[in-house]
Amino acid sequence: MAVPKELLDILVCPKCLGVISYDSGKEGILCVKCELLYPVQNGIPVMLEDEAFPIREGGETMSAGKRQVAVFEITEGKNKGQAVKLPLGTCKAIGRSLDDINKTQVFAMDLTMSLDDFTKKLIMNYIAKKSPNSKKVTTETTSDSIGSFKRLPDLVLDDPAISRLHAMIFHDANGAGILDLVSKNGTFVNGEEVESKSLQNGDLVEVGGTKMVFAYK
Repeated sequence: MAVPKELLDILVCPKCLGVISYDSGKEGILCVKCELLYPVQNGIPVMLEDEAFPIREGGETMSAGKRQVAVFEITEGKNKGQAVKLPLGTCKAIGRSLDDINKTQVFAMDLTMSLDDFTKKLIMNYIAKKSPNSKKVTTETTSDSIGSFKRLPDLVLDDPAISRLHAMIFHDANGAGILDLVSKNGTFVNGEEVESKSLQNGDLVEVGGTKMVFAYK
């Protein structure tokens, strides 16, 4: 569905504030300067940097022409009906609030919990194993990045059965995966407890009393 010219005239790239255009072939909003393609859903441009797809040299998207996003849809638990989206090159921690486990916490989008040294080492070891062919795996860890991954705000669930930092989900060119952060009650994929696991379409991820179905979309 094409985007009206009147709307395109007032839109800018949220990253560089530069001029954008509608790419009918890829059905998205293109910023040539940033090499990003912003999706269009039901005729409405989604102008969020975290939702954009990188464009390779030559105009192909990073996902070989398919603008894939890793999606975790919550099917059981107090946050049922919510969905978590991970664009390529991003990761997100799953946990609960320490303030009050009985207080409803749903997707605290501005929250990024600090990582202790043990957890950082655990995550970096996972990243190194996940991308064994990478020429360089940076060990840098900041509030908004872990290695080569951009860290998105945490998924804070209303679930007293999960740990403060329970697990972390990742999505890169090698696919999506989940890493248990030595949680008290464990992380399960298709009913099997895992330390880490690469995910496939239809996999059922369980943390505490929360269940999520994974899919690429």
